[in-house]
Amino acid sequence: MRISQSRSYIATNPRFALTSATFPAKLQRGQMTIVYECLEPFPREYSLEELVQRCIERDYKSTFTNPNTDIRKSIVYHLNRLLEGTLHVRPNSIRIV
Repeated sequence: MRISQSRSYIATNPRFALTSATFPAKLQRGQMTIVYECLEPFPREYSLEELVQRCIERDYKSTFTNPNTDIRKSIVYHLNRLLEGTLHVRPNSIRIV
C-alpha cells in the first residue's frame, strides 16, 4: 500500500508507527535514516506533523539540494520506500494508523 503524496492526504495529518523494534542493518544513510529514527521508539505512533518536527530537529532540511523541497512530501516518499521493503528494510516495517 502506497501512501499518497497529495496535498489533500497530507492535510489529514496521518499517523505512522514502526511494526517492530529492529533497526535495519543496511539502511541508506541520510534522509532515510533520519525518517526511520524519527519513528522510534517502537511502538509509538507519530502524526506526519510530529515527524516533520522530529526530522527538523535532526537537520533533515540541511540534506535538501533544493531549499524549496516540501518536507512533508519528502518524508512521505521515504515512508513509502520503507513500506515497499526497499533498501534492505523488511516490507511493511511501518504501519499507517
